[in-house]
Amino acid sequence: MSAANDVSNEARNLGAQAQASAQRVGEDAREELARLRAQVERLMQERVTPALAGAADQVQDYAVRARETIEDQADAISDTVRERPLTAVAIAAAAGYLIGRLMGGNTYVYPRERR
Repeated sequence: MSAANDVSNEARNLGAQAQASAQRVGEDAREELARLRAQVERLMQERVTPALAGAADQVQDYAVRARETIEDQADAISDTVRERPLTAVAIAAAAGYLIGRLMGGNTYVYPRERR
């Protein structure tokens, strides 16, 4: 039975070595993942966050410019209407008429009777 005990002891030793090796591999994998996570976080802080901040600033600048342009145009139109109110009413009436003609297919309230 000594040979069986030797085989059993050797199997236990191999199992223990395999377990220790698996633990080392697991620890190495955890360390590598932690290192990669730290690297990704560093890259996000160094490159992505400033790029997003720059893009946000640029979008805000475009929004401010657009608002200012719209306000300037509205002021210009308002001034023109104050200076020439009859012209403004005539233009509004003409625009309403054209829109009505383009939108309305049938101008009659009641369809014509066929004879």
